[in-house]
Amino acid sequence: MKRKLVSVMLCLTMVSMLATACEGGSSKKSASEEESTSKTEVEIKNEGDPVILATMTDEESQIYGELMKQILEANGYEVDASGVGTYNNSTLPRQSLMENQVDIVQDYTGRGMMFIEDVDPTLYQTDLETAFKTTKEADAENGLVWLCYSPYTNTDAICVRREWAEENKIKDFNDFADYINDGGEMKLAIATENSYVATSPMCIPGWEETYGFTLNDDQLVIGVSDPQSMVANGTDGIIAGNCYTTGGTLEALDLYAIEDPEYVSPIYSPSAVCTEEFIEQYPEVEEIMTTMFEAIDEDIIRDMNKRLSTDGESAADIASEFLQENGFVG
Repeated sequence: MKRKLVSVMLCLTMVSMLATACEGGSSKKSASEEESTSKTEVEIKNEGDPVILATMTDEESQIYGELMKQILEANGYEVDASGVGTYNNSTLPRQSLMENQVDIVQDYTGRGMMFIEDVDPTLYQTDLETAFKTTKEADAENGLVWLCYSPYTNTDAICVRREWAEENKIKDFNDFADYINDGGEMKLAIATENSYVATSPMCIPGWEETYGFTLNDDQLVIGVSDPQSMVANGTDGIIAGNCYTTGGTLEALDLYAIEDPEYVSPIYSPSAVCTEEFIEQYPEVEEIMTTMFEAIDEDIIRDMNKRLSTDGESAADIASEFLQENGFVG
């Protein structure tokens, strides 16, 4: 094992001169240069054999990639993070793990419903823990280990202006159903790439059936480019729009994602996933990841997503601040 010495030099130089004339006399004081050195030793556990880390391209995955990279490095691991923020679809993280191209990725529990055979999709519509355990147990046969998850779901939702939600006393889809059934005005925009929201039984048709309301064709506008901005600005009478529950634009535009207490839209909790070989070699990584992932809730990640997507901050800076403020790194 090699020990890597990280030296931080803190130099403070103070020079003061005081001249005082008093009846032909003078006095003079000076402070000499002071220097302090702080040294921290970090044991490198995998010198020359870096942990290969990768994530998808979305804002949330970029942030998690940086969080995973920095906390691994703080715990003495060399990390190859060149794959963070590079996967442009949901099949690639899983495929790369199974082909041993990477060691660990960030993914979402709902992928188990999509990619693992013979998994009951309704198990992703109950609670966070059931969704996670279902994927973890099913994927063990594929040599993949789901280590942990963050206690929230980033899934499909409908958003409205926060002020509008408060005025109409709408917190969840039960309240939304009451509003619609009482004849409330509604016009809902859906992005082109999310047109499935109008037809999937795990989106609008499912919400309608579960909560007891109906939206007619005149109330749906399908094929817009930016539904959240249309909601925020009231463009063309748009009141609601499709979104993901932890998208950064919700915070930026002061929008509210209507809650889905029955989890009609499946649970997608961010998770750390690795190969069986990797965790057998470095079992302590499970505790490292679990502690960090469990510290991130919906409010925290939504703020971090906003800072990345709209405030212009870097994922590296956002991750570093979170880890330091929460005592994960020194």
